[in-house]
Amino acid sequence: MNTMTKPEAGTVTAQALIARAIEMQPVLRERAATTESLRMVDPRTVADFKQAGFFKMFQSSYWGGYECHPADIFQVQELLAQACPSSAWIMGVVGVHNWQLAHFPLQAQVDVWGDNPNVLLSSSYAPTGTVEEVEGGCILRGRWFFSSGVDHVDWVLLGANILREGVPFPDYRTYLVPKQDFKIIDDWHVMGLKGTGSKSVELNEAFVPDHRQLPIAASQMLSTPGMADGTADAPLFRVPFPTIFGACITTPALGAAQRMLDLFVESAMHATSAYTGAKWSAEQMTQLRIAESDAELRAARLQLRANFNEVMEAAERDGDIGLLDRGRYRFDHCNLVDLAYRAADRIFVASGARSLVSTQPMQRLYCDIQAARVHAINNRVKWGSTLGQMAMDHYPDDILSLFI
Repeated sequence: MNTMTKPEAGTVTAQALIARAIEMQPVLRERAATTESLRMVDPRTVADFKQAGFFKMFQSSYWGGYECHPADIFQVQELLAQACPSSAWIMGVVGVHNWQLAHFPLQAQVDVWGDNPNVLLSSSYAPTGTVEEVEGGCILRGRWFFSSGVDHVDWVLLGANILREGVPFPDYRTYLVPKQDFKIIDDWHVMGLKGTGSKSVELNEAFVPDHRQLPIAASQMLSTPGMADGTADAPLFRVPFPTIFGACITTPALGAAQRMLDLFVESAMHATSAYTGAKWSAEQMTQLRIAESDAELRAARLQLRANFNEVMEAAERDGDIGLLDRGRYRFDHCNLVDLAYRAADRIFVASGARSLVSTQPMQRLYCDIQAARVHAINNRVKWGSTLGQMAMDHYPDDILSLFI
């Protein structure tokens, strides 16, 4: 991949980026086992993603980014996931922070990208630390969990609540913290998505100035400092944050399931039963399993693209995307993971005991899908319940429901 020509800002088409993702699949498959054993994405892969321009798909043109259509971003992510879901997870979950940083005050963006617009950020949004307000900013303390890709970044975005007496609902904000202020805790020992390196970060006492804070209310109301400063004025930045972030969490499962189906089809064309000698390809059950899984994955893929086409049409028109529609997108994208799981589970069971071998790609892909299913953003019960309540004109007021 080192022979790839570095793209120049503003000159790369979505078709070229999609072609680069396809071109990169063989080397990602070769590195998949190494990525899993490292428990983080191979540093060479992160360098390749930078060179290919994948992280710039989310980035403001103010900093040389491409401001791509989300449907194209997630097509690239899915193609990468067909080779290595952990690497694709990092492409999306780390890349989307470029999108979010565009909404911060310009000074915060200068702090991060002033010397190098290719600097990356990770995140941990669950409010597990504490905030102390002080003059000019605040003090953050505590531990935050599951910061995917943190080994490859220079900054981290952390979620925390400011609790004020007499105010029933906390002031939730995202805080921008430099690498020298946090410690990485090597605690990512898991069964799936091992290569995401989703480790914890710990802050003893870190001062965060006011300009490195982004209240969730500003994001919900589409009135962020970056919009006022002009760094987030493209239609891409009028997509609700949970809509674009959530798709980063769901799409890798789709790519992993598609690869499982492809592997099964390749195997079934030549495999025979160890007991009867019958050809798999001649069995009607094999044929039906292929058809059902293919239909589920195509339906999920079409729904994702249709949703983002609808979102971008609204963003280009007036930016008015109602809460009920946001709830629908949130559930649709969460439901995508369930469709991917059903397709993958059917294929995994049909593949027989050989798929249990730890060195088999089928086994790794299946575990990666299972790991994606347990992320809070992919909690089908939570987001189905939330959408059902919203459809009946009741809007939940818990913290997680703000991610609509």
